[in-house]
Amino acid sequence: MTRPLPRAARWPTALRICAVVALAPALAVATAPPAGAEPPAAAGPALVPGFVVQELPSGQDELLTDFAFLPDGSYVTTGKNGRVAWVSAAGEARTLAELPVLTRNDLGLVAVAVAPDAGTLYTGRALDVDGQWTLRLSAWTLVGGPQPTALADERVVLELPASSEAHGLTGVVAAPDGTLWVTIGDSSGYVGADPLALRALDLSTGYGKLLHVLPDGGGVPDNPFYDPADPGAWQSRVYASGFRSPFRLDLDPVTGAPVVGDVGWTAWEEVDVVRPGAVYGWPCWEGDGPTPGYAELPGCQGVPNTPPLWAYPHGPQGSSITGGFVYTGTAYPPEYQGAYFFGDYSAQRVYTLRHDAAGQLVRLPEADGFAAELGAPVAFAPHPVDGDVVWADIRGSSLARLVYAPGNRPPMARATATVDATTRTVAFDGGASADLDGDPLTHRWDLGDGAVAEGAQVVHAYEGTGTEPVTATLTVTDPGGGQDTATVTVVPGNSPPQLTLTAPLTDRRWTPGELVQASATAVDAEDGPLTVRWSELLVHCSGGLCHEHPGETFEGPEYARPFVDHGEGTRMEVAVTATDSVGVTAREVFVLQQQAAV
Repeated sequence: MTRPLPRAARWPTALRICAVVALAPALAVATAPPAGAEPPAAAGPALVPGFVVQELPSGQDELLTDFAFLPDGSYVTTGKNGRVAWVSAAGEARTLAELPVLTRNDLGLVAVAVAPDAGTLYTGRALDVDGQWTLRLSAWTLVGGPQPTALADERVVLELPASSEAHGLTGVVAAPDGTLWVTIGDSSGYVGADPLALRALDLSTGYGKLLHVLPDGGGVPDNPFYDPADPGAWQSRVYASGFRSPFRLDLDPVTGAPVVGDVGWTAWEEVDVVRPGAVYGWPCWEGDGPTPGYAELPGCQGVPNTPPLWAYPHGPQGSSITGGFVYTGTAYPPEYQGAYFFGDYSAQRVYTLRHDAAGQLVRLPEADGFAAELGAPVAFAPHPVDGDVVWADIRGSSLARLVYAPGNRPPMARATATVDATTRTVAFDGGASADLDGDPLTHRWDLGDGAVAEGAQVVHAYEGTGTEPVTATLTVTDPGGGQDTATVTVVPGNSPPQLTLTAPLTDRRWTPGELVQASATAVDAEDGPLTVRWSELLVHCSGGLCHEHPGETFEGPEYARPFVDHGEGTRMEVAVTATDSVGVTAREVFVLQQQAAV
């Protein structure tokens, strides 16, 4: 028995991009983005005409943070909660390791790189070492050759204490010459001016730096502050200083210069072409201006600032940059060959710009982005086969591969399902499916038991006990014949877990550091008592745009954690989930709002 449901609104109204300000050196003359390159400023996903995005699996259930390709097109991925996975070029995934990690705010397993020998893997993570929060870069042996099965033989390359739950070890690049480029944030507070941020200017520490090191952790001899008498000193490792949260880097394919995306505080996001020994200003400077709250400090007097290649103000265009790389392939149109692709996690956008060999901006980014609402990008890398741009979407925990395919672009199928076990009835929803050309779509469902149905939303009652999994397939088709499919597996007769949550009152306001307490239990009709899992999401809104910081995850019946401060406009979303033996999950969320400043 199948019946259509009323069509729901497909997408919320999209944010519009404000004008973007360039802060290139004064002699640079930057041109406008390519003609016709702007994606439509419309609701929902948008992408420059001629391009499509292909979704690739990650092997991560949640919070995909980074990935690195092997020469055969397979790749290794990392999840914030410690999982390291390998995915074959055909898309088959397996877990290589579950590493111990500290998952607080920005901290977790956040960086990965493959050495040129393809037999060594580097990971960047935070962990608790005898009660001390620690940032660690490790080298591992990939066991099993080109199709790895595990990690072994951890060697610590770099290690330093973490003094904050934000701005930790943020990226690693394994260069062709065998050296490592490593970015580390200032590991300071982010609510008000924190004197610890001044360590970004101190060459005797690793905080707020771009490091260039050998595989054993010693500095590269041609580093600007290298001391041959002490190659393991921090100053021997430092290539450049003055970064807040240098999130992702890559090497320019022409000059070899590192290009870094530096996440700002309250005002600006930066793209920096990094020069040896240069100071990039933080915390005394943000963008190309002095930082209120820091610039007045004695430690900021006389501190220079190397102007960014590009900076944009916080607002609808974004507030959390993700550095990318220069596209060197030939499949994209000429205007994108040699372009630097980067993203903004909070705005869910991808941008491109061009710079020359002198590190000067020659073409501005797209005002509305090259791509919009096609995932929240947190890492970029070129595909090893053809150089296609690939990014990691932390929200969807999948990879997105950018392919040039002019002509009619196929739609993107998306399907969800809600089960009523008492009647073995399932409500299927394909309303989130979309077409980048704006074409109307038809929806056809193969419901897995021989029945078919049409419509974006349908309800179907299954016969029998409904205790076996059933896979339904949604096919969406546009007027040009383009198609895409999505599958969803359900167990129609399986009762979902029953979750009982005792949480604080919703109208209460919280002060930073105040203890939040809650409790939860779960029971399942088929499985009995279940373990409950807690997860935190810190949401910070500034400049008309909100971005998220996934927090701690843990299991147990009790929740007792302090309210986290991220300045005004902060809220915490605490989710509790329980999952039964066939994968059905019950979930409840309570929201904690911050007390307004007096």
